[in-house]
Amino acid sequence: MGYVVFVVLGLALTGYGVHEAALLYRLRHHGIRARGLVTRYESSSGTGGNGPTRHAVVEFVDDQGHMRQFRDQETGRGLGLQASAPVIYLPGAPGTARIDMRDGGVRQGLVWKSLSRIVPCLAVGCLFAGLALWELVRR
Repeated sequence: MGYVVFVVLGLALTGYGVHEAALLYRLRHHGIRARGLVTRYESSSGTGGNGPTRHAVVEFVDDQGHMRQFRDQETGRGLGLQASAPVIYLPGAPGTARIDMRDGGVRQGLVWKSLSRIVPCLAVGCLFAGLALWELVRR
């Protein structure tokens, strides 16, 4: 019965990794760039004893002229309050907005920060699913 949990967990992690990789590809090839502004920071309690984390809240105007706002997924970018933040998002889907540090001259751009989330998800997902399937086949 334990292998079923590992298969489900492995497939869920792999699915998340594939979804994020596809979004990254679409952002890089079809994304619209805009200028954003860090308006505030939101704190959330950390997990695993890491303490609280701070995420920048960025406002930008989309291609339709609407003011949009999103909470950055990454922490510790070093952007100050009221700092300019380059934003990239998919046309017609401002909910996909991300800070694109590649425009800001920072070496760790959108690709490398995203890959730091995608690769471990895919690796652990494949490992869990593979081990569970191996156990299932061995029976």
